[in-house]
Amino acid sequence: MRILTVAALLLFVTGPLPVQEQARTNPGTVCGDRSNGLPDFYYEAVIARIEPPDWKKSLIRITVGQEKKLALSSDGKNLKLWTETPEITQKSIGDFLLDLDQSCRLPADPAAAAAFIKVKWESSDLSSPQFGQIHRDFTEALSHYVAKIQNRYDSIIATRLFVVHLDSEGYSIVYDNSYEHLELEGWNMNDEPINPMLSWVHQLRKLAEEKFKRPIMK
Repeated sequence: MRILTVAALLLFVTGPLPVQEQARTNPGTVCGDRSNGLPDFYYEAVIARIEPPDWKKSLIRITVGQEKKLALSSDGKNLKLWTETPEITQKSIGDFLLDLDQSCRLPADPAAAAAFIKVKWESSDLSSPQFGQIHRDFTEALSHYVAKIQNRYDSIIATRLFVVHLDSEGYSIVYDNSYEHLELEGWNMNDEPINPMLSWVHQLRKLAEEKFKRPIMK
């Protein structure tokens, strides 16, 4: 359960990714057998629809994480850092959707469910040098990320290894610039040096905490 376009830039950051799980259910709900639980694909489709203002007009967009987000956006003129707070009584959006499912009120269309979730967005202006440096740091971290993919090839093929990320820090990241679209996950494995992509996320979070004067992604 759980994420830039080249004319504007947007970036989301959330907390550590949970391990993939089966649809959550509660047999003691009012729906009884009619409750099918909350599939991961449905949750992710809802999260993908929660966007900062004028997101579609952004030329460069980066999204990092899912529920607890940071967003970096630029339309070529305005350079902003965004953060959001879902205005729901439940602990998480996942819990909110599960409550809808268990009370037989979960819409079949994830877009309809996303419309139920009210979000408070806050933004802070960035200078052109700040924005440019964030993007340069991202692409540098991305180059290390891609190199690591090739370095892992031989051992993965030889061992047929499948990794389960338990208690590992990880972030979902999406990059879109109208020319390239990338989706990746960065994990901090205990037996490896810290992932350069996670270092970049940490730097962005530190900047956000300085801008918004409060903890971010906690």
